[in-house]
Amino acid sequence: MYNYIMNPRNGEWCNIAGINILSLLKIIRYTGVVDSVEVIEFIIYTEVNMRKTIPEMTTEELRQVMPIIIKEHSSNYIEWYETEKQNIINNVKSENIIRMNHIGSSAVEGLPAKPIIDILLEVDGSCSEAKLTENLKEIGYWLWRHDPSGSMKLLFIKGYTSADGFAGFEEKVYNLHVRYCGNWDELYFRDYLIAHPDTADEYAKLKSDILNGLNNEISIFEVGYEKAKIDFVEKYSNIAKQEFQDRYKPR
Repeated sequence: MYNYIMNPRNGEWCNIAGINILSLLKIIRYTGVVDSVEVIEFIIYTEVNMRKTIPEMTTEELRQVMPIIIKEHSSNYIEWYETEKQNIINNVKSENIIRMNHIGSSAVEGLPAKPIIDILLEVDGSCSEAKLTENLKEIGYWLWRHDPSGSMKLLFIKGYTSADGFAGFEEKVYNLHVRYCGNWDELYFRDYLIAHPDTADEYAKLKSDILNGLNNEISIFEVGYEKAKIDFVEKYSNIAKQEFQDRYKPR
């Protein structure tokens, strides 16, 4: 079972660690959060879909169980990143690691973000994809996206499923982007938002407007949200490369 499920009436996540379904039904009913009919629909829907793995779920089911949620920035994000960084270092051959960085909105203090820690792990050319996948699996990651061209461009995810593989967010969720060392836009975009709070505010509004335009009906695995941001991200990534003089370009 998961620690959190979503109330379909208000979109809020509820901590239900250690609470069985019947007890949860009583709690919600007696607190008057929702009426009994909505509660029953909520419990049945959650119980059924929490027993599916991600590949088994339809787009609509994923939107209900694993939606994109933008929350106020948490001071915990930096700590979660640092802890996970050390976890990765302890399980991946150190000679393969060139750089590791906290990227994405959770890396920008004060910026509303999905409660997901994005990590960019840059490796050298001798890194074995198969061995890397095996090592990361031991600490809870599984390979979600693979570049068929053969270049090292992988996305591993952690915290989207329970230990038995069923869909739902855990408390701490990670996206681990693995690539060869390069002059990656994500690093510049992060630095630019940190250095330019007005642009960060503009980006926060853009994200909110995109989700509102989608009626907040999009799952974490759909690409529409990311595509809608791409022009903004590319514009300021290019500006940042000039301002910061290609500081991440491999020498």
